[in-house]
Amino acid sequence: MNKPGIQQGQVMGQQGPAMDDDFIDLGRLLHAVLHYKWGILGLAFAITLITGLWVYTLEPVYRASASIVLESQDANVVNVEKVYSMGYRDYDYYQTQFEILKSRNLAERVVRKLQLHKHPFFLPDEDAEEDSGFSFTDSLKSLLPAREQAPPVQLTEEEKEELAIQGVADYVAGGLDVQPVEYSYLAYLTFESTDAKLAATIVNAVAQEFIDADLEVRLSGTLQATDWLGSRMEDLKGNLHQSEQALQEFREREGLVEVEGETSLGGNELRSLAQRLEEARKARIEAQNIKEDVQGMSNASTEQLMTVPAVLQHQGIRDIKRDQSSAERKVAELGKRYGPKHPKMIAAQSDLSAANRDLGREVRKVVSGINREYEVALRNEQQLQATWEARKSEAQDFNRTEFRLQELQREVDTNRELYDIFFTRIKTVSETGGFEKPHARLVDRALVPTAPFKPNKRLSVSLAFVLGIMLGCGVAILLDMLDNTVKRPDEVEEKLHAPLLGALPLQKMGKDGFFEHVWLKPQSQYAESIRTLRTSIMLSNPDRPAKVLVVTSTVPGEGKSTTALNLGSAMGQMENVLVIGADMRRPSLAGKCGLAPNHKGLSHYVSGVAELDDCIERLDELGLSVMPAGVIPPNPLELLSSRKFVDALEHLKERFDRIILDSAPVQAVSDGLILASYADSVIYLVKADSTPATQAQRGVANVIGSNEPLAGIVLSQFDAKKGNRYYGSQYYQYGDYYQNENPEEKAS
Repeated sequence: MNKPGIQQGQVMGQQGPAMDDDFIDLGRLLHAVLHYKWGILGLAFAITLITGLWVYTLEPVYRASASIVLESQDANVVNVEKVYSMGYRDYDYYQTQFEILKSRNLAERVVRKLQLHKHPFFLPDEDAEEDSGFSFTDSLKSLLPAREQAPPVQLTEEEKEELAIQGVADYVAGGLDVQPVEYSYLAYLTFESTDAKLAATIVNAVAQEFIDADLEVRLSGTLQATDWLGSRMEDLKGNLHQSEQALQEFREREGLVEVEGETSLGGNELRSLAQRLEEARKARIEAQNIKEDVQGMSNASTEQLMTVPAVLQHQGIRDIKRDQSSAERKVAELGKRYGPKHPKMIAAQSDLSAANRDLGREVRKVVSGINREYEVALRNEQQLQATWEARKSEAQDFNRTEFRLQELQREVDTNRELYDIFFTRIKTVSETGGFEKPHARLVDRALVPTAPFKPNKRLSVSLAFVLGIMLGCGVAILLDMLDNTVKRPDEVEEKLHAPLLGALPLQKMGKDGFFEHVWLKPQSQYAESIRTLRTSIMLSNPDRPAKVLVVTSTVPGEGKSTTALNLGSAMGQMENVLVIGADMRRPSLAGKCGLAPNHKGLSHYVSGVAELDDCIERLDELGLSVMPAGVIPPNPLELLSSRKFVDALEHLKERFDRIILDSAPVQAVSDGLILASYADSVIYLVKADSTPATQAQRGVANVIGSNEPLAGIVLSQFDAKKGNRYYGSQYYQYGDYYQNENPEEKAS
């Protein structure tokens, strides 16, 4: 039989639109927070209260602060050159100084200087020691088997005092905080303590001790340097005296006399002789060349001898040659005017002849003097060569002596220079040792704090409240994420993948456990929602209306019997309706209709102990007929699967327009699936904000998997006001639309 309803492929295939995995539904998170708002506020107030009680029991802590500035590591009052040559200030140096400020050694110096180990703040509390006479550890040790233990070590008073000093030093070093100021040489020293005056005292003492300790270190270094320089000076002085004495003995032994810084003039004399020898050699070579030119011209004429450059360039020859040329010009001039016999011409010829004779004689004289000049030049060269060789031998002997003298002189100069350097240094150290500039100075001293630094009670309580709110919101969101129930009608298709037929509002129960049903208050919101459900069922398939309806759910307590009875009453206003209590495991239909629990019903008819008409009860007030479940049989599933039940159902179809079966939950037993196989449509109830969606999905899947027609889902016991308040959904309030027809009820 082709039954109307939702098929398996239609239901399970509707997965809805795919959601992005990275999508965060902020609206849902806000709804979760609003849903648990009172719990969140309660948790926040509880955390705030606990924090407030704890904070007000804490002892106030005071913070004292001082500022200190570091000077350059090379700064020196006396050494002006170093002050002006300071370049980049090494970052590592300042970091080292800041770490020294936090060192345990400095803290121990402060403790010893201030005698802090004797301060009342650090002395043990006698009352506390008396109260701590019994401890859980001692009691636990008493239960353990006894074993040999070493006797306690007896400490002397000095050792006890030293232990106390070390303990207080650890406290001071651990509580001191150094905060350098960025892009400056300034740092803030802070110390926290429950004693305000003690905190200020420790900070100021640490800063002052830091400055004093550095001065002591530098002063001790100056003293050590002075002692070493003094011992070294004695050795240098002795070396200088020995070298000077050796130099003087060498001079006396060699007979050397120093005049104006020059020991001897041998070097200058050799240079002068070498220059004169070179000049003499050039003169001899020149004379030799001239001699060689004229040696082969002994019988040569005057004109031939005049071709020799040395003869021609001789000053006397040039003078006579000039007279000869003048006489020749005169003869040539007179010859143009006078004849050879003219007296002037004869006189001019006579002057020319005399000039020629003088030139010849002078040429012969120059030629004969060339040999004598060569001999003189040769002798001069030979004499200078001999003198130069002698002086050279003497200079070589003197150089060997001079080298030894210079060696001794250098040794004296070196020793004197070292002595002067060390003498100057020791004077500088001894004179400037007491003028060391402090490497740091205290800018602002720590004042005794007047207000505690912590605990900040107001801030702590405020933060506790904020954190409580945040924690509560986180828990609320987590609970909402872990809550897999169907809370709103718009979640039905999203979580169950099935259509929604309607939502039944939550009703307030009376003292007797019942509420006003459709037949008692037809204008109520619940009655209107039942009528809406009725309309949805009728419109689901108007051409082939479902005659047999099965009302089931996932688990008990979701309102199946109540819904079936009220739906039957609503349909009874238009049709002849029969409601059958088919839940024979936990029947409740008889009680809701006001019938006796042992009233004859379905189990009586199927088992054959009663007639069909005896099991049906007409309820005119409800406008329908009811067949209760009867007594609980031992085999409910066999009765529902029997042929007699099927025949009875077919017979009832002819008598009634609509049959509604109140079934058992499908998750617990299989009765509902058996009844669904006989029905034309299945109505599946899900209790709002109660039934897990995974269980409801399995129940719906079981119905669809059995190829049974599913009309849709009914969300029962839905709190519309709560949904509007927490989820922002505007579900129509039918009760607000209808006016109460009874003025007395309206007035009441």
